[in-house]
Amino acid sequence: MATPASEQAEAAEAPRVMPESRFEILPFGRGIEQAAQVAEPLHLTVTTSPKHGVDATVEVAVALRELGHTVSPHIAARMVRDESHLTEILERTREAGIDDLFVVGGDAEEPLGPYAGAGDLLDVLVDHALRPSLIGIGGYPEGHLLIAPAELDAALERKARVASYVVTQLCFDVDAVRTWIEGVRKRGIDLPVFVGAAGPVERRRLVEIATRIGVGPSLRFVRKQRGLTRLFRSPTHSATRFYEEAAPYADNRVLGVAGFHFFTFNDLLGTLSWQREHQTNRTEES
Repeated sequence: MATPASEQAEAAEAPRVMPESRFEILPFGRGIEQAAQVAEPLHLTVTTSPKHGVDATVEVAVALRELGHTVSPHIAARMVRDESHLTEILERTREAGIDDLFVVGGDAEEPLGPYAGAGDLLDVLVDHALRPSLIGIGGYPEGHLLIAPAELDAALERKARVASYVVTQLCFDVDAVRTWIEGVRKRGIDLPVFVGAAGPVERRRLVEIATRIGVGPSLRFVRKQRGLTRLFRSPTHSATRFYEEAAPYADNRVLGVAGFHFFTFNDLLGTLSWQREHQTNRTEES
């Protein structure tokens, strides 16, 4: 996708700073094992699933932090039982030196407590004595199959008032991501955006992960993530094409894109190697 001349000129004047990369892993299996094999510190995020629960996510996040990684656990609002449970989560993360939480609604069919969505939990978190320095929220460039567009826009504006950054959900259409960010900017939301991008993955891995998450949650996950249909058809090609098309926006901070949030599907080492290869190629070509 071509970048407008005005933005190309602005980017040319800006200092060249490598975009930040975050790598998302699941709170089980080889993603955790591979994180222990990486000598250099990474920025890792840890998901929460209905099958494993938010406490398991925090436990994994703490372990990864002890390995020297920067960690952002996903806190699923629908899996937080009450305010005392939230306090326990905040106490554990703060003690571990974790000061960045990514707050999502979560895929549990029924909330375990009073928080039906991310906004409900954020209302409590924003005034909490143990509030972290950084709070991330999700964005939906292609919409949400279960939430009307107007409702989704209103929820984003509500959450953006207390958030520090936005991570876009999995998408393989760079134009859709760009259009969504432009719309967000026009509405006065200027938070840094991390573009959600899939790493290379085999079809077998997708099926394996779906099984580990649990059949019900997996189906809800697939319904929300429209891009998975394309990923199933051509996994690595789809991931590489999107990354190469979106990279200039992250490299040059166009529209406030701060970097990438890579969905590793628990192949952290494979995603890291793939990302570094393409990043090196871009650097040599520039």
